[in-house]
Amino acid sequence: MRFFRRVDEHAWSRSRLSPYIDGDLSRRERLRVQLHAEHCPECSRGIRALRALLRLTESMRALEPEHAPASIFDRVRADANSTARDGARSPEG
Repeated sequence: MRFFRRVDEHAWSRSRLSPYIDGDLSRRERLRVQLHAEHCPECSRGIRALRALLRLTESMRALEPEHAPASIFDRVRADANSTARDGARSPEG
């Protein structure tokens, strides 16, 4: 019987890792996830991975977006037009 409760605890905690990181859990729920993660390598790794992902996305927001040169779009259009013309001329078999 204890095994099933442990599996349920793992499923419950795993489904709340993101809200845990975001601070969207009640104090009691937060403590429950923390206690589970202390003994569960999978959930502990999940918390670390989510935190790393959050740091990465925050650092990316600080970067200025790079825009592709207009010449790239001109080349894509030219290639598309060339392919369309070649397709219209070639007989289908």
